[in-house]
Amino acid sequence: MRYTFLKIYVLCVFTFLQTVIKELNLSLKSKKPHIVSKERRLSYSIAFRIEVVNYAKKHGNRTAERRFGSPPSEKMIREWRKQRKDLIQADKSKKTICSCAPKGPKLEEYVKNWIIDHRKNGIAVSKKMILIEVRRLAIEMSITDFAGTASWCERFMRRNGLCVCTKTTVGQKLPREYERKIIVFHKYEKEAVF
Repeated sequence: MRYTFLKIYVLCVFTFLQTVIKELNLSLKSKKPHIVSKERRLSYSIAFRIEVVNYAKKHGNRTAERRFGSPPSEKMIREWRKQRKDLIQADKSKKTICSCAPKGPKLEEYVKNWIIDHRKNGIAVSKKMILIEVRRLAIEMSITDFAGTASWCERFMRRNGLCVCTKTTVGQKLPREYERKIIVFHKYEKEAVF
């Protein structure tokens, strides 16, 4: 009887110690700092994407993932396969598929010429002036689905290599007859030195 009591006591202590150890392990695991992955997102050229898509078409997405490394994941390869037609038509040297073609190429051409003409005449052109002119032209050309927003203006200027140029001026206005006064001052200096 004493032996069974001792056996039960040891069993209870053993199970108690096991639960304590489990709790300690859980609490130690939860106190570890959350480590954020320091890997940067990668961008892939369109030529590389086409190569991966062609390989995945022959061998499968998972095989392509193993072949080209883990960063282009299976999901990325699936998405690229959906974009295959756009990738083939896109510029191979770039990394993105630019789908921001202008809605009204004639409208943009008119606006670009309008900006160039104003600048040739020495008139500064602001973004607000561009937006007012483009909205007027859109109504005139009966383009209904054109909003003419500030973001459109930014993209338009980037597409056409334009920027908002402002005239810089000297902080102070030069006095009247400043050339004559400079000449008089130089003569005075020469007389004072000699």
